[in-house]
Amino acid sequence: MNRAEKRRQKKLAQKTVGKAKPVPGRQAQAIEQSLALAVGHHTAGRLAEAEGIYRQILQTDPDQPVALHLLGQAAHQAGRNETAVELIAKALAIEPDYADAHSNLGIALQGLGRLDEAAASYRKAIALEPGLAEAHYNLGLALQDLGQLDEAAASYGEAIAIKPDYADALGNLGNTFQELWRLDEAAASCQKAIAVKPDDAETRYNLAIALHGLGRLDEAVASYGEALALRPGYAEALGNLGNALKDLGRLDEAAASYREALALKPDFIGAGKNLLYLMLNVPGLTPKELFAEHSRFAETHARGIAPNAGGFTNAAAPERWLRVGYLSSDFRDHAVGRNVFPLISSHDGSAFEVFCYADVRRPDAMTERFRACVDHWISITGKSDADVAGMVRADGIDVLVCLAGRFDENRPLVPAHRAAPVQVSWYDGATSGLEEMDYWLTDGFLHPPDTREIFTEALYRLPVLYQYPPIGDAPPVGPPPVDKARYVTFASFNNPAKVNGKVIRLWAAVLKSVPGSRLLLKYRNWYGQASLRDRLIEGFAAGGIGRDRIVFAASPDSFRQHLDRYGEADIALDPFPFNGATTTFQALWMGVPVVSLAGETFISRMSGSILHHAGLGNLAVDTPEPTSPAPGTWPAICLG
Repeated sequence: MNRAEKRRQKKLAQKTVGKAKPVPGRQAQAIEQSLALAVGHHTAGRLAEAEGIYRQILQTDPDQPVALHLLGQAAHQAGRNETAVELIAKALAIEPDYADAHSNLGIALQGLGRLDEAAASYRKAIALEPGLAEAHYNLGLALQDLGQLDEAAASYGEAIAIKPDYADALGNLGNTFQELWRLDEAAASCQKAIAVKPDDAETRYNLAIALHGLGRLDEAVASYGEALALRPGYAEALGNLGNALKDLGRLDEAAASYREALALKPDFIGAGKNLLYLMLNVPGLTPKELFAEHSRFAETHARGIAPNAGGFTNAAAPERWLRVGYLSSDFRDHAVGRNVFPLISSHDGSAFEVFCYADVRRPDAMTERFRACVDHWISITGKSDADVAGMVRADGIDVLVCLAGRFDENRPLVPAHRAAPVQVSWYDGATSGLEEMDYWLTDGFLHPPDTREIFTEALYRLPVLYQYPPIGDAPPVGPPPVDKARYVTFASFNNPAKVNGKVIRLWAAVLKSVPGSRLLLKYRNWYGQASLRDRLIEGFAAGGIGRDRIVFAASPDSFRQHLDRYGEADIALDPFPFNGATTTFQALWMGVPVVSLAGETFISRMSGSILHHAGLGNLAVDTPEPTSPAPGTWPAICLG
């Protein structure tokens, strides 16, 4: 039981005496005195003493509803929810209009995972006593667990209307708004909760998550810090602090935060995944060092997982349909979703049966397109990795394709359970580190025959890996801005985490080599953060480039507006070692050439692969040192 629930239980215990009808007979006064004594023990946390007195009362009067109810409540607090349900239900059989008992019955049912019944009990309590703020709040909790988020928000709102300083309701309303991606409202609700209860670390942590989602990264870092000051060793806050620091490009601090979180909570899969993501951004790591990090992740987080020892019943019959499963959190309007949709929607229905195992928390129109084009749509939200692997085996999947394992809410450990006879990694940034992952989809540029990258999978080289669908609603491509401005505008619309010190030094050299040129930096609204701008301005200044040559765009554009900003760029510069992929395609689609430095790993050759297969391979170079292009080539490509 968490601390918020303990507080609710204490308050309910304090107010229950006297809720039932008066006790008849000569023993009424003695029973009421005993109840008062028991409640004193109960609210002080002395459950054994309270239970003993409740049982004494019930020996005298077996049908005493308050004693039955409170004994049931004590059983719930001790983790005996089946007993709690039995006792409180007995109290309600005697006293059907006992609102607090209905509310506490809901709490016990919720503890058993019987959420629909719990919600019904809360609603009965509210019907009997509409001003019972705790019942509205508990109904909100049940509805939130049921995924009925709009209804949950309404219930929390009712509780707050009754009790405006209800900090727990304000905090959970903030969480619900966050799940609904109503982030401004989420932040406002959390701030109200903090004003009531300033020492609540969890609400400060939730505020930080909302601020992070709004792109207010500096404020998010501060709020995570406040949560950690209130609760040292708060592993989840350390993990998410790492995310905010990473997004600000403070890679060393982010790595330290992830490692501290993992030291406190070694099975913290989120921090482990995000550390792997971070490592892709760190310049100078050798393939051997990268592989060591991935092996460490697999050894730590797959420890104790016993791969399917029972084998598979899939018939080895070449003429039968193949069952192909796709596992992802990105079946939505997302770069991965948009990229895989053409393939998933084009499977030959006479040869393949397609399953999507979807952990999509906020479905959208793209989600519905996926749902409509596959044979089976299975939601795995809230399921454990072991449960998901069991579902895949039960469905008889022949080939499980695991999409972008370390990113977003994806499940990199499902294949560790050996969910399918053949398991394939697609669109992850490096090796899974798992012996159970059979293949890694790639191409001949991403992994040339002499690749130095190390991996546990067998490489399966496609003719072309990155195949983007056309952008149907893109604005028209205009003339290069140099024609009007008379100076070259370089640009990068990549995540600032990719713009590390080495990138800044090289880009500063590029700017110095092109007199009067500018660099336009854009990513969502993140360049509105003072600390991010300061880091970059300082870095470019060290390379001899003044503030006046760096342009920051910080508006939260729509997708079309985002594409339209490419009309302000002449040449896109690709970061390294974590190249662009979607950003590279979008720049090319909008008529902006991309210059890329290709490294030794998949993640550092993504743009090179796209450029190579688009017939622009001369824009992907393998050295940062200047070379002499063929006469006329550079101006023709770059300035059009």
